[in-house]
Amino acid sequence: MRLPPLNALRVFIAAAEHLSLTRAATSLHLTQSAVSRQIQTLEAFYGIPLFVRQARGLSLTAEGLALLGPVREAFRLLHEASETLMVRQSDLRVRCPPTMAMRWLLPNLPDFQARYPAFTVHLISQLQHDMPFNRAECDLALIGMDRDEPPPGLVAERLSRELLVPVCSPALLEGPHPLREPNDLAYRTLLHPWREFDSWRQWLRQAGATRVDPNSGLTFDTLEYALHAAANGMGVTLGQLSMVRDDVERGRLVIPFDTVLETEWSYYLIYPEDRAEQPKVQAFRSWLLTLMSQEEDFSGLLPRPD
Repeated sequence: MRLPPLNALRVFIAAAEHLSLTRAATSLHLTQSAVSRQIQTLEAFYGIPLFVRQARGLSLTAEGLALLGPVREAFRLLHEASETLMVRQSDLRVRCPPTMAMRWLLPNLPDFQARYPAFTVHLISQLQHDMPFNRAECDLALIGMDRDEPPPGLVAERLSRELLVPVCSPALLEGPHPLREPNDLAYRTLLHPWREFDSWRQWLRQAGATRVDPNSGLTFDTLEYALHAAANGMGVTLGQLSMVRDDVERGRLVIPFDTVLETEWSYYLIYPEDRAEQPKVQAFRSWLLTLMSQEEDFSGLLPRPD
């Protein structure tokens, strides 16, 4: 089925609203003759007159009046669809685990919005350790995982390795059993931030703490809960250096020992290959990589060895 010329329909609406070729031409920034030709094209397409030409202007024929409503509605729907598509192009949907979102991404997002005001970030925070990507849900994802190769069709760019250090309330450095050496952890509650990993066992082995039971203590679902418990003096947890920086610099948490456990996990930026050239993906990637390069030095956070 043939469809009428879109531009001719646009001119038809203007002429029907103004009932004047001159005023329609002015509103469309066209010449009067150009408007007249478009109306003639549309009338030739339908094989019927749509306007009655009068000395004082135009009036719609019954056929023209019947056409006007559906054409207006069609343009309204087309406009709404175009607006929706444009909004989707400016919406940047980023998926990020809860602790990383709260402790690292959210504090830095104002900088991104200031640099790229055309994009609106929608943060999706979910707890999931496997490869996270639902193309209909998000444009990019930040995730920790222990492999470099993502599934086909996805790009995985390593941002940083996981670097774990013990953190606790400053109060635990005082009292009857102050934390002076790793074996002093035997007098404190170990807070395990993840159920399925043996990070404490690995850290204690690396630190040479042979008198501490790595299985003792409390276990949490997220690092955020464990860090909150540590800040309130409930015990000592292991935290990713980049996510405890603010609490350490503000004095809410301290790092009692200088042993850093580098695990097999890394933090990655993940996005579909076919979206790599999208301006919003390029903007977020560029901003994120620049930000990570500025935060790689953690030497000032760690205690000096005796």
